[in-house]
Amino acid sequence: MPNQRFPKCKIISSSQSSLSFELYDTDVSMANTLRRCMIAEVPTLAIDLVEFSNNTSCLQDEYIAHRLGMIPCKVINADFKG
Repeated sequence: MPNQRFPKCKIISSSQSSLSFELYDTDVSMANTLRRCMIAEVPTLAIDLVEFSNNTSCLQDEYIAHRLGMIPCKVINADFKG
């Protein structure tokens, strides 16, 4: 694979919030590197701390808190400052 470090990209569609493209003439490691970089640059928001006052369910507090943290939160016009 002589061109594995010089991938080619074809943009299929783009909009304000998404982009579809085709990556070719490269190996899987280069595509995975690009995927990881894109995921790292997307700001995320998650539930971090859950306080229980009276849990009368059969589920443990830790299990409920973990499940709440897995819910994707969509925020419009949020000011993310790392």
